[in-house]
Amino acid sequence: MRVTLLSNIPHYHYLASALHAAGMLERYITSIALIEGETAPRWLGTHWQRKLQGRLLEGVAASRVNQIRFPEIAQRLLPMAGIFSAERANWMNNHWFDRVAVRYVQDCDTLHFVSSVGLHSARVAQKAGAKIVCDVRQEHPAFQNRILAEESRRFGIPCAVAGTTYEQKVLDEFELADRIVVPSCHARNSFLEEGFPTERLTTIPYGVDLGNFGPAERRKDTFQVLYAGSVTLRKGVQYLLEAFAGLRLPGAELLLVGPMDPAMKPVLARYEGSFRYMPPVPKLELRRLYGESSVFVLPSLADSFSLATLEAMACATAVIVSENTGAADCIENGRTGYVVPIRDAAAIRQRLTELYEDRLRVETMGRAAEAAARAYTWKRYGDASVAAYETQREVVAR
Repeated sequence: MRVTLLSNIPHYHYLASALHAAGMLERYITSIALIEGETAPRWLGTHWQRKLQGRLLEGVAASRVNQIRFPEIAQRLLPMAGIFSAERANWMNNHWFDRVAVRYVQDCDTLHFVSSVGLHSARVAQKAGAKIVCDVRQEHPAFQNRILAEESRRFGIPCAVAGTTYEQKVLDEFELADRIVVPSCHARNSFLEEGFPTERLTTIPYGVDLGNFGPAERRKDTFQVLYAGSVTLRKGVQYLLEAFAGLRLPGAELLLVGPMDPAMKPVLARYEGSFRYMPPVPKLELRRLYGESSVFVLPSLADSFSLATLEAMACATAVIVSENTGAADCIENGRTGYVVPIRDAAAIRQRLTELYEDRLRVETMGRAAEAAARAYTWKRYGDASVAAYETQREVVAR
């Protein structure tokens, strides 16, 4: 079986490597990457060198790789220049990447693409006889639309749903695909609720890079609560802020790390002085922040799978996540972390209080979380993906 993989998301490098090792990879079409043996140019500066190093593509022959760089470069630069909104820039990136990728997808048995970047390529590959696999990183759009509309009404502020400008394209991809791959039971359920038959759905959890994420020195002078991700209503930050502000624990602090949605400023203003904010940092620098923290909290309303949760667990950090965070699949409630209901600041507050008052539990839960995370490697993800293709090949052979 010859598989062409189409993705502009760096963590699909692991899937490309697994397919290549299995002798299945026909071509890997990706965005900006650092090919094995290359080094990041010095002129990029330290910050961007580190970010590029986090995109290292290992285990794939350079002859199998096609990089389509310019759409992502434009996506990053145009909003900074005030020419496009971030949403419009994402739309442009996805369509441009897809249109260019068309020229590389015809010679394969299966086209595996990440949703929003593969409709035109999939149509071409399907006409040439290929099977189509759509890899979905989010819940079904209808689920996100419903829950975020509710949240917007609750707080009286706009709650933009990412991808609305290309939602129809995504829906068309779903209909075209022979199989849809999702990363969690939560994401899978959102498709089942929309009437998708279970036989079209495959669940393969993501992984964590244990080479970059592992136990680090923990701060002893404070009880640090960490949130890492976009500061948006979708991520439930508002409930974490409410929970933490009501604690008033001596020696405790809340650190929010990630890009800020301007619409969140009125919400953050209510809790001014009760948290510390840090802009986004390169992924490879997150290890220190996970390691320093006593607990990582992700109270998302809609999150098909949080890579940050597994990264924190791998760093031996206790975690608290919502039931709508797909990475909850990886947590044994009460032993390797806590899973709480969505929109439940009281439940978050209770769990934080328990951990604050029992530092031995923080350490015990952190060690258990690290052991659990070791079962969710990117190699496991790649092997599970290859196994799914092997099963498909056996079915076709019959």
